[in-house]
Amino acid sequence: MQQNINDVRKILFVDDQPEVLSGLRRSLSTVLRDWKMSFAKNGEEALDLMSTSSFDVVVSDMNMPKMNGVELFNTIMERYPDTVRIILSGLVDNEMIMKSLNYTHQFLVKPCDPNTIKYTIQRACSLRDLLRDKALRQIVTVTKELPSLPTIYNEVMKEMKSPDASLKNVSDIISQDAPMTAKILQIVNSAFFGIRHTITDPQQAATYLGIETLKALILSSHVFSSFTEDMEFFGQSMEMMSRHSLMVGSLAKAIARSEKAEPNAVEDTFVSGLLHDIGKLILIKSPIQYRKIGKIIDNNWRDTTIAEYMVINTSHAELGAYLLALWGLPERIVETVAFHHNPLKLLESSLSIKYQSLDKNPDDAKRNNVNLDSELLNKYINEFSVLTFVHVANGLIMQKDNSSDTTTFPFIDMDYLEKLGLTDKLPEWVECYNELMQKE
Repeated sequence: MQQNINDVRKILFVDDQPEVLSGLRRSLSTVLRDWKMSFAKNGEEALDLMSTSSFDVVVSDMNMPKMNGVELFNTIMERYPDTVRIILSGLVDNEMIMKSLNYTHQFLVKPCDPNTIKYTIQRACSLRDLLRDKALRQIVTVTKELPSLPTIYNEVMKEMKSPDASLKNVSDIISQDAPMTAKILQIVNSAFFGIRHTITDPQQAATYLGIETLKALILSSHVFSSFTEDMEFFGQSMEMMSRHSLMVGSLAKAIARSEKAEPNAVEDTFVSGLLHDIGKLILIKSPIQYRKIGKIIDNNWRDTTIAEYMVINTSHAELGAYLLALWGLPERIVETVAFHHNPLKLLESSLSIKYQSLDKNPDDAKRNNVNLDSELLNKYINEFSVLTFVHVANGLIMQKDNSSDTTTFPFIDMDYLEKLGLTDKLPEWVECYNELMQKE
């Protein structure tokens, strides 16, 4: 999503070292010239500034006298829940990192390239426009953890408390649960761990973190919590939701493998499928809007997503994507979660950008139903492969009854597949579905 050029981001930098603030002011003056920057030398001064002016993002050092970064962010989260919180700090001990997990969205390590700071801020803010309701945006911004399924949570707790806890067993359990997977990926991809490439495989992430760090996270930091047994999402139990997400991830991965996708795309596909409905867990945290959506569904037999738009002017897809963007998950996963119900919207947006670059009317592609040339077609097939596999997998799982002669797919955007020239692939993907169902 593109930021409106008329929007001016307001960024507050907090650091107790004057030379650091001067360096930030100097190095970011050209990179962030369209944004309004403010600077505070301690937490108290930062809170004074925030009491008189709103800020989109606060970037703070961790180790500061009187009020450290964790204490500052804890206060900001309570008073200004709509604000994105990013740590920019030097060496920090593990205990401080663990304490900060519940209060920060992103971690950056000094010294940090100005373009990296800019990119992190842009990504953290990029999906805000999808959440038009400020109250909902606040709910997402203050979300520290998402509840995990009781059976999965208890399995992890049991394994972690075992004197001979197995890293493989723990990672296998985590990879079955969307909230745990999302949080582990947020942590392992933070700059504090110094990994130079993005990790999207939850088992690989667990391996990087190690058994002791995982123990600290799960047993000490309380970054995971447990659902109550009777919670449900509009008649769908937590067990059903978890099973659906796992099946979508598994089917999307099977389709990706059948298409001989690159290994990293296969893993991104599984994780995106596992996380595609994670925004539903955020909606449950907003009981007023949740009840209004439920009434529309009950009284008018509306589709859940339509009812969500009627009440909050957005859906669980955008809510989940916004949270994952704040947590720093890879852009391909964030986009897939955001558009898994409406992939054509992202494709047409990309086409419009392409046409603008050619000095053509951006509506031409939509108005004339442009057929993509072979070079552009292959580009978009590859670029949108993860989104395509997850969208199709979700549609087939929702449809339930699929056979080799099925010709109607009510939950799949056929216009999207047609634009990409992929409609003839559906029978093969249905076969992947049937093979998965046989295993189930």
